[in-house]
Amino acid sequence: MNQPSRKKRERRNAGWVWLFFLCLLLPLHLWFPEFGTGALDDSYSSSASGKKAFYLLLQTETFGTERNRAPLNVLIQSLDYDETLCILGPARYPSPLEWSSLLAWVNEGGRLVIAANDQHPEFAISSLDIKVRYLDETERENIPRVESEKKNKTRLSFSKNDSHTLLESQATTVFPDAPSIIWETNAQVESPMGETLITAGDTKQAVKLRHGIGEVVVTASSKLFSNQSMVDGGGVPAYRLIESAGAADYVVVDESLNASGTSKVVALLIDPTFRPLTIQLLITLLIYGWWRSIRFGPILSSHILPRHNIVSHTDNVGNLHYKKGNGRFLLYAYVKQLFTQLHLRNLRGEEHRVIDPIARRMNEDPEQIKILLKQAAQMTKSEKVDRHQMGNLIRKLSKIRQAANPGHSQD
Repeated sequence: MNQPSRKKRERRNAGWVWLFFLCLLLPLHLWFPEFGTGALDDSYSSSASGKKAFYLLLQTETFGTERNRAPLNVLIQSLDYDETLCILGPARYPSPLEWSSLLAWVNEGGRLVIAANDQHPEFAISSLDIKVRYLDETERENIPRVESEKKNKTRLSFSKNDSHTLLESQATTVFPDAPSIIWETNAQVESPMGETLITAGDTKQAVKLRHGIGEVVVTASSKLFSNQSMVDGGGVPAYRLIESAGAADYVVVDESLNASGTSKVVALLIDPTFRPLTIQLLITLLIYGWWRSIRFGPILSSHILPRHNIVSHTDNVGNLHYKKGNGRFLLYAYVKQLFTQLHLRNLRGEEHRVIDPIARRMNEDPEQIKILLKQAAQMTKSEKVDRHQMGNLIRKLSKIRQAANPGHSQD
C-alpha cells in the first residue's frame, strides 16, 4: 500500500492543530480566565480574591440578589428602601455627587454596606464623620497575629519594606455564631460614633452607623467577602455583616464602580457584557482561517485552458474577421502569399511563364487567369471587401494555387 506523500501528511497534521484551537475556544463560554486590566476581585471573578462565591451565597440566603452595572445616580432612583446596597472593595470610591445621592437614599431608610479596597483603602464620608485610613507602624505591631512564629518573622521582615501589606489577625465580632474570625487588613475605621462590629486589637475594623432612618456599615477590608474566605469558613461572618445593616431580604451588589474605575485598554472586549460576542468572533475567525488554509473536498478542475492547435487558432481568427464584417485583410494576406508562391513579382513582363502551365492544367484561357489575378490585386486595395466576394475570390484563387503545385493536394 502506498504511503501518503509528505505534503498530504503535513496538511492532515495542520487540520488537527486548527481543531485543537477550536476545542480550546468552545469551553470559554463556560469558563473564562481572569486577565486584563479590569477588576479581578469583583462578583464575576472565580479567582481567590474574587467575590463570586459570596454573591452565590447571597442568592441562596436572600429572597432576591442582583448585580448593578448602571451608574449609582441611576440606580438610586430605582432602589426601594427595603433593599441593601453592597459596595465591596470597589475599584474607585463614589464621587461627592454619588455620595450625596447614596446618603439621601439611606436617610430615607436605605441600607448601605461599603468595604474598603485593600489596594487603596483610604476614603472618608465627611457628612457622617467616618473615614478609613492605613494602619501606622505601632498599630500594625499591636494587632494579634494568627501566624506561626516562622511565618510571623517572614511577614514582619516583609512589612518593613512595605507598610501597607495585609496582616492576618485574630479579630473579635459581636456576632454570636462567629465571635472570633480570621481578619485580613491593612487599615482601620475611625468614627467617634456608631456601633463597632469587628475589632482587631485596639483597631476598629467594621462600624455600623445610623443615618436618618437607614443604616450604613463601613469595613476596613473586603477580604472577608473573597472566594478564599468562603473556603476558609468566612461565609457566616460575611453574611452577618450584610445582615447587620438590616434584614437582608433584597440585596444589590454594585459593579458600576469596578466597571468605571478600571482601565479599558484591553478589558472592554473581555468584559462580562461583551465576552460572549468576543468568543463568537474568535471562533468565526478561527474557522475562516481553517477554511482558507486547508482544502475541503475534491480538487477543483484547473481554470488554465490547454494550449490550442493551429486549427482552433485559424477558427478563432476567422470568427473575429467574420464578426468584423470586413474580408479585406484576409484577402490581402491570401493574395500576398499566393503571389509570393508563384514568384510573380520577379517575373514582371514574363508572367506567362507561370500562368501558361497553370492554365494548361486547369484547361482555362491564360488571359482569364491573368484577369482574375489582377482583379484580386485591385480588390485588396479597397477599403472594405464584402465577405461573400472575398469567399468566392479565395475559392477561385485556391484552384490556381493547387494547379501551381500539382504534386501537393490543397485543402
